[in-house]
Amino acid sequence: MSNNNCKLKDDLKAITFTTIFEASALNRDEKLGGNIPSIKKLTRFGNKTFSYLSRVAMRHYLFETLSKTYKDDWTPALCFESGTGNNKVVQFDLRSQNILTHAELDAFGYMFTIGGQSSITRKAAVGITKAVALETWEGDMQFNANHDLASRCGANPNPVNKEEQGALFKVPFTMDIDKLGYDEWWIKDHNYDSTAEKLTLFLSEKGTESLVLTHVIEAEEREKDKKYAVKGKNNSAIGEIEVRKEGAKKKAIFRLDDIEKKIRICQILEVLKNGLIYHTSGENYGIVPLFIIAAGLKLPIPLFNSFVELGNFEESILDNSYILCESDKRLVYVYNPKDLAGQINTSDLYTDWDEFLKQLGVKQ
Repeated sequence: MSNNNCKLKDDLKAITFTTIFEASALNRDEKLGGNIPSIKKLTRFGNKTFSYLSRVAMRHYLFETLSKTYKDDWTPALCFESGTGNNKVVQFDLRSQNILTHAELDAFGYMFTIGGQSSITRKAAVGITKAVALETWEGDMQFNANHDLASRCGANPNPVNKEEQGALFKVPFTMDIDKLGYDEWWIKDHNYDSTAEKLTLFLSEKGTESLVLTHVIEAEEREKDKKYAVKGKNNSAIGEIEVRKEGAKKKAIFRLDDIEKKIRICQILEVLKNGLIYHTSGENYGIVPLFIIAAGLKLPIPLFNSFVELGNFEESILDNSYILCESDKRLVYVYNPKDLAGQINTSDLYTDWDEFLKQLGVKQ
């Protein structure tokens, strides 16, 4: 994948991607009476019940797919447990990781508590909602018993009932292009060791050594204006950290290299288009798109989600002024081989995925 000579479209601020896929509602909820595992569900349109897969589950499936497909670029970020007693929290470890070194932190955000009420937070650059079924849940149940294992040792089977549903689901993903590859931290101070080529950002006040939280990373001082190059694989620069004084405070600004940013965008789009790992409760369905509508936008909102239904797509949304246009075409991609959302006029839309990526500026 070469992105060296392509440039993101100047007014591209977001990319939205809505898909329909077939799966089973295996993202379980709390158990019902009688120890019956339930599915996650909600009520809409008065009294109709729809199952759903949670946003947290969809985030997990997307990242798991990215980390298995692009192992070197999507290494899982390290976590640790902080605090004491009932105040313990599990969080990403920002003492040696940031959005430049770990794409997971860049795409999906984080919260890092420093002590007391102080924290560093970042909203996800990749917005995800829950995946909601397009077909109602009709009270389907599944009865299981472990006859095979029980018969081997002469034990009695252990029957279990489960709520179940196989359905078509709809889910949107929306990337904030301005947020991706950019982050800011308010810091107490910083230090650069030119011999070791290590930049230290002090996240808490200097004082008792055990109370000082620091962020230490390998970097190279580029200029005398407090800009430091962060190195990645092959010892090449993947971005920079700028330390800027603003009044009595200091701010560390993280900027991902443009080429690395385009690679991350393209990788996210490619796995969304090709399919996500979805393997739970012993079943492997996968999340493979049967319908896709994606677009380059001026604002990061899931523009199409409310306009996609089974057998129908309200094409009036294509006149929305947030959608970018390229010559005589809207910057919209449609994949609709089964007409799941009805027949869509694609005369001024893109149906070639690679051409759509080229127009966005993320692929040659």
